Amino acid sequence: EHGASVHFVTEEVDAGPIIIQARVPVLPGDTPETLAARVLVEEHRILPQAIRWFMEGKLSPNADDGQ
Repeated sequence: EHGASVHFVTEEVDAGPIIIQARVPVLPGDTPETLAARVLVEEHRILPQAIRWFMEGKLSPNADDGQ
């Protein structure tokens, strides 16, 4: 299984709080290109959702700090 995540950016690489994730199955016969294409579809779905939640005030970049 593979996937995509949207998270807040911190100083440490890939260490920010995760906002949303999507799972992408690895199918028999997948190539790096076919898997990457399906991951891209999910990225294009979840990134706008994360942006909407942020703009609606449903997310805080400091949520892990209790703010």
